Amino acid sequence: MAKVENTQENFDICMEYCKPCLTYSDIEGEGLFCARGKSKSPRDKKGCNCGACFIQRKHECKGIYYCITGPCE
Repeated sequence: MAKVENTQENFDICMEYCKPCLTYSDIEGEGLFCARGKSKSPRDKKGCNCGACFIQRKHECKGIYYCITGPCE
């Protein structure tokens, strides 16, 4: 399993899944938590779309809620 790359391409893919996220819906500039780590504005868990994300599957990341727990390792 390779580490998720912090690239604009991956960020754009991530936004397809994160934008409708119930936990982090409109925090400007944040996303790609599986590569960048936890959010600077944590909230309560209300749902997570990471499990359906192409990036997570490609890198065989385990778990969800990277915005709260930190990057995929």
